[in-house]
Amino acid sequence: MKKESQIFLLESQLRDREFEIAMLKETANAVSGELDLENVFQLVAEHARKLILAETVLVPVLNENRDHYIYRAGCGKNSDAIVGQSLPLEQGLVGWVARHKRPWWHGVLAELEEGERNQWEKEAGSIILVPLFGKRRFLGGISGINKIGAKDFSQRDLDLLTLFAHQVSNAIENAQLFDQLNKSKKEAEEYQRELQFLNTELERRIAQRTSALIDAVKVLEHLALHDMQTDLPNRSLVEDRLQQGILLAKREKKVLSFVVFNINQFRIINDQHGHDVGDSLLKHIAMRLRRILRQSDTAGRLGGDEFGIILPSTDAAGAGMVAEKLIKVMEPPYKLGDKTISCACSIGISVYPQHGEDVSTLNKNAEIAMYSAKRSGRGYAVYHPHDAKILKIPD
Repeated sequence: MKKESQIFLLESQLRDREFEIAMLKETANAVSGELDLENVFQLVAEHARKLILAETVLVPVLNENRDHYIYRAGCGKNSDAIVGQSLPLEQGLVGWVARHKRPWWHGVLAELEEGERNQWEKEAGSIILVPLFGKRRFLGGISGINKIGAKDFSQRDLDLLTLFAHQVSNAIENAQLFDQLNKSKKEAEEYQRELQFLNTELERRIAQRTSALIDAVKVLEHLALHDMQTDLPNRSLVEDRLQQGILLAKREKKVLSFVVFNINQFRIINDQHGHDVGDSLLKHIAMRLRRILRQSDTAGRLGGDEFGIILPSTDAAGAGMVAEKLIKVMEPPYKLGDKTISCACSIGISVYPQHGEDVSTLNKNAEIAMYSAKRSGRGYAVYHPHDAKILKIPD
């Protein structure tokens, strides 16, 4: 009879071991096949509770700085109130397990000195906590609280939970690495998006600033090369275009005429009616001047009441026709506010290369012809060398 009881006991223990091994395999397979970190922690808690028949199982895990631990998962009595809490590593049994690198269960109390034993008896109660060790470091632990049936956790519970912790540690570490990889990937993607946005914004701002700078340069260039009163090219731009016209005429063996004119008695108009009226008159003259010009011609204000016109591919006869048009277009009186003003002009013409081959000579000779026209009252005159002698201007 005694032998039969022993056989029955051995058979019962064997069945228990087979059940435990099957459960461990099932747990290992379930945990190993899962990469979502939160799911891994929850599976560990649920399967550990089945293994050791605890009222509550919690999974404390170290944070990235390794100075706190967080209850990442749990199941059973009061677990919802504890999961998510964070505590300093030096507090509680997790810190003891981390420092000693060994499991905690009530059997440890016998190894402690009386003072430390009294401290942990009060704080620990019926708790079992085994460490989770990865390949590189301490990860955290699996904690069972209160054995179902008001019993203490046994050596068998400790062995099962320790074996289980060994099996799931690699899975937890892999899931953590996978989680870090996903976070790093998301951070990299977010960084790329931010970088792309910054690049796009930078390109937009550069384009905007470049466009504004180009516009500003154009405005400054226009102001530098145009007369503020009439918006015609100023002397600098007229002389530059005259130089370019001379070079082109020389290369193509063509002629070019330069016309200079000023307003007769303009000083008297300023004195009698004021400079505002004089400035307004200059603007209206510029508008009429534009009507008689070809697209290839250039008209500008040389200063004061003096204007210049460049006529490419135009000889003295052609320039004379332009002068007649100019005299005619300026004949009608100008309505300036409440004043009506009539004025005439004196026009001088010089021709490249007959009357000069450079800007200075053509300009000087056109002015001599203009003064000759003013003296004679003819309206316009083409340069002739004897005009310089009559006006006592040296050649």
